Order: sequence, then structure tokens, then C-alpha cells
Amino acid sequence: MSQSLQVTIHQASQLDDVEAFGKNDPYARVTLDFERKELYQKTATKKNAGNDVEWNQTVVLSDYEPSQHHYLYVEVLDDETGADAPIGFAAIPLSQVRSAPNETLRAKYDLYTPSGKEKGTITLTIQALQPGEQASHSTHSGPEVKGQSQIVTEHHDKVKSQRNKERATDAAVAAGAAGVLGLAGALLGGLGGNAAPPS
Repeated sequence: MSQSLQVTIHQASQLDDVEAFGKNDPYARVTLDFERKELYQKTATKKNAGNDVEWNQTVVLSDYEPSQHHYLYVEVLDDETGADAPIGFAAIPLSQVRSAPNETLRAKYDLYTPSGKEKGTITLTIQALQPGEQASHSTHSGPEVKGQSQIVTEHHDKVKSQRNKERATDAAVAAGAAGVLGLAGALLGGLGGNAAPPS
């Protein structure tokens, strides 16, 4: 029988600012398998939270197999009308959780921007639950430590792809808006020309 991984997503600090206008609307999501979209568990979106945000939400990832799942993949995204923009991401080696007392670790982890630059942190409590063990929704009160996070190339490629998709969506929206404005200008210009008295 598989174990589960309980993850309390506490907060993120000093996030990269990806909004052209206004503030980030961040949410966080975690998974053991970034290739399968349906396996992600996410927090609520915090509107206009900016660069520092608190969620304090607990999610449970089922089918955790320590021999197969070596990382917890974390992503923080900006909720947008089109494609959501990646703010930061990281792969957290789960060996540090397995070696922690009671297989529970509250730690602050570095995040990385889609370009691979270290920027911002996220605080998580990660607990491995044995088969049949109930998830506890109390936040871990142990001392917060500095956890280890890193970039896994395939995960980084996925995040970059998401950023490119978001940029393409933004460009399409901007082009559409420019087209509408251009059409409106042409119509107004045409109406203005027709309204001129004959000479």
C-alpha cells in the first residue's frame, strides 16, 4: 500500500514581479509528477498579494512511493485571464523529509525564476504519511529550517514552456486589442471624413 505526502503550503516571500500592471495574483501548486497535470494540488489564488503571500493551506498527494518519487515539485504562478505566468519553481529532494524526525519537515526553500535565477522563497511543511495514517490539518509547530531545493532540467523545461505560452497569449491579446483600436480609429476617421461638407 502506498504512502501519502501531506504538504502545508505556508507562504512565499520576495517573489519575482511578473505583472506588467498591478500586483501578482499568486497561487502555489505541488506534485510528485509534473508530467501529469491532473496530479497537481493547488492553493487558492491570492488577488493582488504582490511579492509576499500567505496561503496556509494543506494538500495531500496520494500514491507516494519513496523508491520512485525523489522530488516534490513546487510551482508558484500568477493567475491571469489567459495562460498563467510562472513566478517561481523548485524541486525539493524528499530525502531530507525521510531523514527528518517523524518524517516531518518545516523548511524555507529557495525558488527559481523561469530563466533559472534564484529569486524568492517558499515555506512548506512536508510530512510522509504511512498507509492508513490520517492526514493532520494542524500546522507543524517545529522550528523552521533552511531546506534544500534545486532545479531539475525536465521540470525547468516545462516551466519555460509555460512562460512561453503565457507570453504568446499576452501577445495575442495585445495584438487583438491593437486591432480593435485600429479598427475603431479607422471607423471614426471614416465617419469624420464623411461628415465633412462638400467643397
